[in-house]
Amino acid sequence: MARNKDLDAILKAFDAIPKESRKAIRKSIDKGADELVGRMKYLAPVDDGDLKQSIRKQALSELAVRVEAGGEATTRPVREGVSATYDYALGQEYGTAEMPASPFFWPAVNTLKKRVRRRVDRAIGKAVKDTWGKK
Repeated sequence: MARNKDLDAILKAFDAIPKESRKAIRKSIDKGADELVGRMKYLAPVDDGDLKQSIRKQALSELAVRVEAGGEATTRPVREGVSATYDYALGQEYGTAEMPASPFFWPAVNTLKKRVRRRVDRAIGKAVKDTWGKK
């Protein structure tokens, strides 16, 4: 998967920050991802529990985490006797022809993104101040 040029530029800039400072930034990123996962699990509709169990965070690099839902546990056949499949996590989020949407992913992101972003920004600011502010 090709990475975003902005992400590459940010990661390159973070390479200049000492490892101890990066650990503090990583803690704030992990805390935000954990909050997102928790909110998504709270909002996810409960049928057999597969959807809630499929919500997870995945580390992409030292300073990047992805929160995702769905996958093998939530993949079902379109209809009995048909070989095509779909991920019902998407059906829950956006709805289907036979079922209205019951969003859980984007409402969690939209309600928490400012708080998570502010926390990460504070951690970055503190890391920069601690690293280069001592003279």
